[in-house]
Amino acid sequence: MDSPILELEGTAEEIQLRIADFAGQRLHVSVRQLDESNGASAKANKATMSIEEKIRARFDLVPPGERIRVPADLTSQLDH
Repeated sequence: MDSPILELEGTAEEIQLRIADFAGQRLHVSVRQLDESNGASAKANKATMSIEEKIRARFDLVPPGERIRVPADLTSQLDH
């Protein structure tokens, strides 16, 4: 079963304080540097994003090797 995606945002020091919460767990970590002026506006933009934009933003977080496993029309298992 896949684990839910948890996003942490903050300074390296703020995130480091949370590392102990994941002791003994295997993690996949991606780091994206945010522009200081972009951090607050990114949160504001999430509230105004359409559902399509939110889905696309999440999809962009999927590693390229895993993206090829997603059906092109996203409906191969729609009825299951």
